[in-house]
Amino acid sequence: EYNVHVHVRANGLAAVALCDREYPVRVAFTLLMKLQDDFVSIHSDEAWRNATTELPFPEINEVIEKYQNPAEADNLMRLQRELDETKIILHKTIDSVLERGVKLDNLVDKSNDLSTQSKMFYQTAKSQNSCCGMM
Repeated sequence: EYNVHVHVRANGLAAVALCDREYPVRVAFTLLMKLQDDFVSIHSDEAWRNATTELPFPEINEVIEKYQNPAEADNLMRLQRELDETKIILHKTIDSVLERGVKLDNLVDKSNDLSTQSKMFYQTAKSQNSCCGMM
């Protein structure tokens, strides 16, 4: 039901995340590396190696909160989601344009039929009227 992700830096600093199976692996490792970067920017290697008590790291809550929704936290996932949404909109637009094209084709056909019928009516009326002369 859960995956454990571990990232260990060359200097020995390790970070661990316990995530549900649906959480993207790439995003989990991005989170771990960001936390490590933030931690190292606050505490030197010597400080965390020699620590005998927990070192303060208040930023951890903010970062973890941000990564609760991986689609928002990860730029690549956000771009993919936006791309998928755009693709859906484009497909709908193309379908509606094609549908309009079919409707236009039907109108052109009906217009041609009406024109043909009009010419036939004119010729029939002309031949009918030609038999009767004016006196």
